[in-house]
Amino acid sequence: MVAEAAAGQGVATALCEHSQRLAIAMGFRAMQYNFVVSTNHRAVRLWQHLGYAIVGRLPGAFAHHTLGFVDVFVMFKQLVAESAGGEPL
Repeated sequence: MVAEAAAGQGVATALCEHSQRLAIAMGFRAMQYNFVVSTNHRAVRLWQHLGYAIVGRLPGAFAHHTLGFVDVFVMFKQLVAESAGGEPL
């Protein structure tokens, strides 16, 4: 999450890209966000722009302060390409 005053300045993008580089350096092959609120369009758009796909939906899992219960997305990105045999390239 980024403070409202910092929104639109590339902070979230920088944080995500940094975390992906660290994950790869530590040997992780993928990353997953388990709780992206579906009505947070800015966040959903950012993660999709950075290559994350919506791989799951949790219906009504978040109690939004004005909209009531809204869905949550599970978003996933493969960080390291794999060969046909499942080994990292």
